Amino acid sequence: MKFLTFLNSGCYDICLNMLRSAEKVGINMNDFYIACMDEQVYRSLILKGYNGAFLFMNSNLKEYQNWTFDSNSGFRNIVRHKWEIINQVHKEHPNLMWIDTDIVFKENPLEILTGHEEVLFQTDSPGHKICTGFMVFNETPKCRQLIEECGADNSNDDQIIMNRIGFRKYNDIIVLLSNDLFPNGHAYYYQGKKENAMIVHNNWILGIEAKINKFKEEGLWFI
Repeated sequence: MKFLTFLNSGCYDICLNMLRSAEKVGINMNDFYIACMDEQVYRSLILKGYNGAFLFMNSNLKEYQNWTFDSNSGFRNIVRHKWEIINQVHKEHPNLMWIDTDIVFKENPLEILTGHEEVLFQTDSPGHKICTGFMVFNETPKCRQLIEECGADNSNDDQIIMNRIGFRKYNDIIVLLSNDLFPNGHAYYYQGKKENAMIVHNNWILGIEAKINKFKEEGLWFI
């Protein structure tokens, strides 16, 4: 299994925290691919020894971008590249896990997430049914077809694209992960699903400082 994430300079610290948490639970950093949207963050990660970092594009959007519905926002301009990146890396490494930078690993989930023919997604309930912040892909032809179709569509937020396409055409290969083991931010913080959580995902929290402060409150800030 390979691992993939992406960021710009505004997400550098929270990405480092995610990578440190992965190391702490025994995930090999040589298996990480980190798509960098600007040269500054690419050089910083290479200097830190993360040899899986690669420069995806040079972008003027180096600051952290808050989530928004605004289709013309910096946030949308960044996340619309997500499926393109996944498509590029999946061609070479079909057994691939996508991890957003605002995630922390509490346990190593590889044993229970490896070897499935279905495509595995965290759920964003009570929001979207599918969360594209934590996904596990495989080498089946239908998984490849799903990624190519999403990768060809940069019209919207990556999560909106997946929820529009996924259950309409690929319902038979989609499996939603347990909210007890892989809770989104709403389930973890507001429903108290902490005891069995293998990851913590600080979606449902707006702003980089608020996300970092939540990790610090939980004792999950490692840098």
